[in-house]
Amino acid sequence: MNALQRRIPPELVVFDVDGTLHDTFRWWAPVIRSGLQRFGAMHGIDMPMPSDREAEAVVGMKDAGVWAPFLPEAHKHRWQELRAVVVPMEVEEVSRGVDYLFAGVRPLLLHLRAIGVKVALASNCRRTYMGGMQHGQGLAALTDWQFCLDSDGVQTKTDMLRVAQRAAGGTERVVMVGDREPDHEAARALGWPFVWRHNDRCQIADAELVWHGDPDQLLAGLGLPGMAGSARGSAIPNTLPGRP
Repeated sequence: MNALQRRIPPELVVFDVDGTLHDTFRWWAPVIRSGLQRFGAMHGIDMPMPSDREAEAVVGMKDAGVWAPFLPEAHKHRWQELRAVVVPMEVEEVSRGVDYLFAGVRPLLLHLRAIGVKVALASNCRRTYMGGMQHGQGLAALTDWQFCLDSDGVQTKTDMLRVAQRAAGGTERVVMVGDREPDHEAARALGWPFVWRHNDRCQIADAELVWHGDPDQLLAGLGLPGMAGSARGSAIPNTLPGRP
């Protein structure tokens, strides 16, 4: 019996955000290029422009791992300055009324909570960006808890999982769902089963389950009831409810 079979059906599912629930790749590359141009103009630095693939390679990483790769070698220590320029641009983009969650994510999260499964977010971002996800993308209303690197008692993604488990009453029936190495490492640090959201940015060979994005595939793999006619992602408009 593997680690997942011992924990299903779960009472708590912790999701990574970018690349797992949120389709960051629809907007990230042009925003970081615009931010790099702005940063270069502010500081008189010739900034190389990343390709889409180079830009997307940092999604899910932490702090310097996100920002320093875009800076020339002599300026890599200035990654926090670059972040200060780009994060408001990110928040503006995700808050302008476009639904950037992957197809099926909204009904999946609603379904999980409707059947009594607690749902938490764990993201290697800071408070300002998480606010964009909570309010600009409506994830605060769709999940029970949202944790980031600025949350109380948190320094790492492993801490986020630990705090989420505590918030859910200490249940051992827990699962982590993510798309990148930091998600996998955090789950393994606590002995949690890991569900890998399949993508071509990394390879995780020992995930207990590989999720290809279909909500019912994930639910079945977790031993949970399917959505049985719930609104599917293809029926969700590309705007957030209540926004133009």
